[in-house]
Amino acid sequence: MDKSLEKKVNFLMAYAFVTTLILAAFIFMSFSPARKLLQLEELELKKITIVGEDHKPRMVLSNETRQHPGRMDGKELSPRERPAGILFFNDAGDECGGLVYQVKDNAGKIISGMSFTMDNYRDDQVIQIVNDEYYDNGQSNIERGLKINQYPAGTTMTSRNRKIAEASSIADESERNARLNALWEAEGPVNRLFIGRTRGNSAGLFLAGPDGKPKMMIYVDEKGDPKIQTFTNDGEVRDLLQAK
Repeated sequence: MDKSLEKKVNFLMAYAFVTTLILAAFIFMSFSPARKLLQLEELELKKITIVGEDHKPRMVLSNETRQHPGRMDGKELSPRERPAGILFFNDAGDECGGLVYQVKDNAGKIISGMSFTMDNYRDDQVIQIVNDEYYDNGQSNIERGLKINQYPAGTTMTSRNRKIAEASSIADESERNARLNALWEAEGPVNRLFIGRTRGNSAGLFLAGPDGKPKMMIYVDEKGDPKIQTFTNDGEVRDLLQAK
């Protein structure tokens, strides 16, 4: 072979080899688990779902149309209307709280609210910071403050929802309502503490016993009068600031 031609062939082979190495390195780096940083000035989305390494949800940020229906005991709940906001999920992928907000105007009747909640394990909300407003014909009905609730030990949302579905299928209306009321009485949430403004326009601290019955209230009523009241087990009210 001519030496000049041989040099050209060797050069082309070397060039092809180096090019192949560079291309292989680029492909390897493209699929390597190295951290990638994406920088954007602005992002417009309708829904974001963050998942764990097990691909179960950890957080969902969504508008009201695409909002996650909720998840408990490894199963998604049935589709339902939910407000826009952020939903949180624990390491098992079950919903454990959220921050949601909405406003609805129906022929002048306005509902506006925001709620930040933390859920009981395998159950619904037990801590809530809420602002709930309702306006109709110049009248307002407002509740805003901090709530602490509790569920009976040993109950779960999944079990209770199953019992509710069974009771709701009863044809006889009176029997159906009686079963649902008994179920809610036995397994429903009980409010233990509220700090804030009530729908009756009082503002203060309201405490209840394990049965949900009021035990003590320290508040200013809708007329601006201060009150300190305690309640016996029989419901008797003791006013510690009786008017002279």
